[in-house]
Amino acid sequence: MAIVPLKQRVLVHRPATKNEWGETTKLPPIAYKGRADERTEVVKNPQGAEVVSGVQIMFDKLPDVRYDDEIEYTNEIGVTVKRRPVKIEPIRMLNGKPTLTVVYL
Repeated sequence: MAIVPLKQRVLVHRPATKNEWGETTKLPPIAYKGRADERTEVVKNPQGAEVVSGVQIMFDKLPDVRYDDEIEYTNEIGVTVKRRPVKIEPIRMLNGKPTLTVVYL
């Protein structure tokens, strides 16, 4: 059970991969429960540069979300946001286990 309520549905789209014959295969999106907060915030990306984030999504524990994925979220009034993460930040307890993962879009 998560620390915060996870009421929204978030889709993670993986990039298409090439098989051994050079054909691209697109994987179906992965659905997660999450909590999305739409607010503008300046965060530092993994390279150390300051970037502007418009959506902060919290996931339970440590989901398989990567920097080359596209994350899609639709809010309550039907506006869809589909972006790549600018920062992925796992939050850990004192024992080292991840409790939440915050992804900035």
